[in-house]
Amino acid sequence: MCGTPGGAGFATYVAWPQAQAMLLTRRGLDPVPAGPGTIGVRFGVSGVAALILTALAFPSLLARIIGGHPPRPGPQLAALAPVAVLPAVAAVGIAAATAWWLTVLLALPAAMLVAWQLPRRRPPGYRAGAGSGLTAEVPTLRMFTVNVRGGWADPDAMLRTLRRHDVDVLVIQELTPSMVSRLAAAGLAEVLPSTHLDPRPGSAGSGLWARCPLHPLPPLPGLTAATPRVRVDLAGGRAATLVVVHVKAPTKGRATQWQHELAILGSELAGTPGPQVVAGDFNASRDHQPFRDVLARGFLDCADAAQRRPWPGFTWPTNLDTRVSQGRPRFRDWLRTGRTLPVMRLDHVLVSRAGTAVREVRTIRIPGTDHRGVLAVIDLPLSGGEPVA
Repeated sequence: MCGTPGGAGFATYVAWPQAQAMLLTRRGLDPVPAGPGTIGVRFGVSGVAALILTALAFPSLLARIIGGHPPRPGPQLAALAPVAVLPAVAAVGIAAATAWWLTVLLALPAAMLVAWQLPRRRPPGYRAGAGSGLTAEVPTLRMFTVNVRGGWADPDAMLRTLRRHDVDVLVIQELTPSMVSRLAAAGLAEVLPSTHLDPRPGSAGSGLWARCPLHPLPPLPGLTAATPRVRVDLAGGRAATLVVVHVKAPTKGRATQWQHELAILGSELAGTPGPQVVAGDFNASRDHQPFRDVLARGFLDCADAAQRRPWPGFTWPTNLDTRVSQGRPRFRDWLRTGRTLPVMRLDHVLVSRAGTAVREVRTIRIPGTDHRGVLAVIDLPLSGGEPVA
């Protein structure tokens, strides 16, 4: 039986046998007399706190379950599933000191959220041996992709990264004409002489730089941002296709467009023969069903498949605000330059599943942008590619 003693305030009670009083006290519950042979149990502050923490995680849990589809805020809530792990797990810890049944109840959503964020099981493949460069016996591609935040990334820091990691191909999103000039002034042509660029004002430009010759192909249709596509020649008379991607973010009423662009991307990539490497800012993660649908078209996310990989490998956001106006920060300097911990993986390097092995993936901070860059070291297949004409 349940009851609320006068003056006790808002509380919840359940009926328990008298013999449970000592156990309840040890569990952190407050035993309150409620009738002959029974004890009323007040659901204490710790139990309420555990329920509140689970309630904070529940919207992201639900959005993730239904795929993170539009309308808003479905995609945003699903993207925050990694963050929701924290209150969900904390709730279980608090519940464990309160009541076993509450622990079991709250452990179910927490277990789902944790399972979604655990490292993926690597697909069957081989461990790559030594050698690097596109002229090696097994063609190895060292690709670095980064969103430069409308051209505000530090070009000198990017050049240092390219030299330090012996990068073969640089892929940039939000490439502006001024960013092209700044990279040229920093000496990028000395490191990666071949280019295929589509710079645009604002955030819609993209481009590639490479050591080896790039053979331009028609861009991917249907996306708002530039999607340059090139062919690179591999050893053994084969070729691979490199694609730059920048999917529209599902914000400001564009969630449906975001979903549509991911669907177009998956369809176009599936119709392209031969091995492909697709890199850029997808504005989506594994917590979004539309992105998982792209992977289901025959692609691996290098961050999941690599022999050496970061975990969790989040790439955004790296700071609170990097925008500038007339050379001055929009907000206080400490707000603009203050670093934050990334909480989601929006930037990816995808590779064709058949015959490809990924040696390593790492994320690298570049000053001036709110995205971490992604470095992927990929062993491309010698078979299955299109013969070079």
